[in-house]
Amino acid sequence: MEIRINNYPIEIVLENEKTVKDVIASITGWINQKNLIFAGIDIDGQEYHIDDAPDLLIENISSINCIVQSRADIVYETVNEGIFYCDRVIDFLQHLEEEPMDTDELDDLVSGVEWLQEVFPTISNMLGMNLDDIKYRDETVGHYVKELDKLRHRVVKFIAEMKDDGEIDIEDSLFINLKEIFHIFLVSEEMKRLIIESIDSPDVLINSLKEIKENLPGQKAILEKAAVSYQTGNDSQGMEQLFNFIDFMFNYTRTCYQISPVFDIALKDIVIGDESLEEKNRELQILLNETVDIMENNDMISLADILEYEIAESMENLEQYIDLLLAKIVQ
Repeated sequence: MEIRINNYPIEIVLENEKTVKDVIASITGWINQKNLIFAGIDIDGQEYHIDDAPDLLIENISSINCIVQSRADIVYETVNEGIFYCDRVIDFLQHLEEEPMDTDELDDLVSGVEWLQEVFPTISNMLGMNLDDIKYRDETVGHYVKELDKLRHRVVKFIAEMKDDGEIDIEDSLFINLKEIFHIFLVSEEMKRLIIESIDSPDVLINSLKEIKENLPGQKAILEKAAVSYQTGNDSQGMEQLFNFIDFMFNYTRTCYQISPVFDIALKDIVIGDESLEEKNRELQILLNETVDIMENNDMISLADILEYEIAESMENLEQYIDLLLAKIVQ
């Protein structure tokens, strides 16, 4: 029987394991050591949730593929789901016609709000952050989560008492704030720590580095477009472009911080002129943190300036650094 993890064959010696459950128990120990999470299992092409896997005899099975995820990936995916959901709600509220929301739409909103109420404490727990310690626009994130609960109660009460001529007014500002808070999670020091703890396989890292290099010109163009959007007062478009860039930088940062432990390469040894890649990445992280602070202060002129001049300038020779890094890996 062949055992794979995320489609990659692994060498594992089975001793007393006789059933699928036995194999899962053995592999779970290894996964926990790597700070990974067991997401599911594929038995001869049939996928199961880990808790629903059938207890079959392994002598009747040809292959088991264990699906695992790093904690960083789970946080990243969940945060992006949250951003996508907030975008949908914002778009829906901004394009409401004169007709009020019907019961089905309100029920969907309640379900989404309840999901967000679960997501924020889950993410903060995985990042080791306290929602009441994180500030955004002079309020804590915990405050915004409480505002979600108030909204949920208000909508539920309205549905219960709904009349034919009833109408409920829901502002999009809460969801705009929540969307920005999700992005703050992505560039936080706690996210960086989780990235370092979540290690990919060497081939995944190399491919990721090559893709990052290929996408760099496009991301630089997006950065320029974001600056122009803010300069011309198109803040919503600028925000979307900026968040696209932040997602890219998350992937770049995640990849770089895994290079050292996997390939035994120190980023401080990758040098162009008198600046190492370690220093370059630290500079970019500081600039991204400053960008988030400027966004919180709603200073769009300063935001356009830092994007167009400081971040764009810092990224000018990033491709050369990646070339040096790839050369060091394959030598």
